[in-house]
Amino acid sequence: MISVCLEQRITDGGSEMKKISIIMPLYNAARYLSEALESVLNQTYRDFELICVDDASTDRTGSIVEAFQRKDARIRILQNEERSGAALSRNKGLKAAQGDYILFLDGDDVFEEELLEQAGSAMERHQADLVLFEYCHVPDEAIHTKQIIERPAGFRERYCSSTFSMADFAVREFPWWHSSPCNRMFRRSFLEENRLEFQDLPSGNDVYFAQMSLFCARRILCLDDRRVMVYARDHAEPQRISNRRNPICAYYAMKRLCSELKERKMLTRYAPYLYFKLSDCFLYVLSAEKREEHRKDFYDFLQEEGIRSCVAYGKEYYEQIDAYDRYLLESFRNRSYESRWFDQPDTYFQYYLHKNGAVICEFIRTGMLEDKKMILWGAGTNGKILLRYMEAHSVRLSGVVDCDEAKQGTAVYGYEIEAPDAAMQEVDHILVTSKQLEQEVGGMVRHTGAVVTDLLAMLLERKDVV
Repeated sequence: MISVCLEQRITDGGSEMKKISIIMPLYNAARYLSEALESVLNQTYRDFELICVDDASTDRTGSIVEAFQRKDARIRILQNEERSGAALSRNKGLKAAQGDYILFLDGDDVFEEELLEQAGSAMERHQADLVLFEYCHVPDEAIHTKQIIERPAGFRERYCSSTFSMADFAVREFPWWHSSPCNRMFRRSFLEENRLEFQDLPSGNDVYFAQMSLFCARRILCLDDRRVMVYARDHAEPQRISNRRNPICAYYAMKRLCSELKERKMLTRYAPYLYFKLSDCFLYVLSAEKREEHRKDFYDFLQEEGIRSCVAYGKEYYEQIDAYDRYLLESFRNRSYESRWFDQPDTYFQYYLHKNGAVICEFIRTGMLEDKKMILWGAGTNGKILLRYMEAHSVRLSGVVDCDEAKQGTAVYGYEIEAPDAAMQEVDHILVTSKQLEQEVGGMVRHTGAVVTDLLAMLLERKDVV
């Protein structure tokens, strides 16, 4: 049932909700654009403007938006004369926004119909600087499955009962550490006061904006509400507004983040968070970046600026990071660039597998001896590491599956990779190597009765992992 807010602003405890601006940067987004626009226009809260920034699209993106605009005057179109990228397009939308609250939406994602109403009401009720909600990745064909996100015990009590700031949490306690600007509603005055904008980079252009907004916010609110969701297509391959993926952009994003935190005298407080991100950034850049001068530049930055800044705070810092981060930190500090130790760095999963992989082998052996059909879901980096480890310890599974059609039919460590549908007959146990894969699998296999186990979580739960 459409709520009363269709014709008038919602009031909550005498407080009137404000106008909301939704900013959509678009480049050749025609394939899914109509669905994205309809998810905005179908919102139960009606006092909004939709700012579409067309980044010189060459497909039907412009004409689709114009057709919707003719039907709804709340849609505004801003046109880039030449390709400018996602960052400048979003910044252009921010400058044009007239709403009190700001949201971002990509051209291939969709809103739940009560998102504006519920997030806006919470924002006003708590006088928050920003409100965080779920950005749910789902397969293209399952965009409307209304996937249920399982929360750990105590999540609502810890994160959703009142507002907080990042300073209230230890490094790994805060559960919303990712770079997307699309899982949050911002107070526009907060963005303006803190001079927050998107960094002009070919990729990773939202890292600075998304992370800095968390650092600067004094009042953050998390919503664990199924009515406040953004559904993002995981397997779609539209032309993205970002020009291309560039590994060194991660370095430039982290460099600006370090610089800004230092300038704003916030580096001491947030150094542990920063290193948490730097370690991930390090593995990505040094494994994906091929230009030697860029690799060396990034390594020098870590040594001279990132590491020195992050480790200057003594025992308290060390107590907040886990064993893997300590391993990377010591590697940074004690090994030279010339030693090339980083050419094959241990991944997070690989590190913990080496520490205590026997628990996984025993788990699989027991299951197979009980005549259970056990398969591995995902033949990416972690999956291959696991299969190599199992081969070395003479452990075999019933099979390996992957949603990537390019991998299906290929062989890895004696297994032919199958499509999920082909291997799901009477399966008892599905093994995954990350929480993200566990979420991907959950909605697709619930009807089979199969048990899904996150092997990384199994390793991390062991008391003897150090």
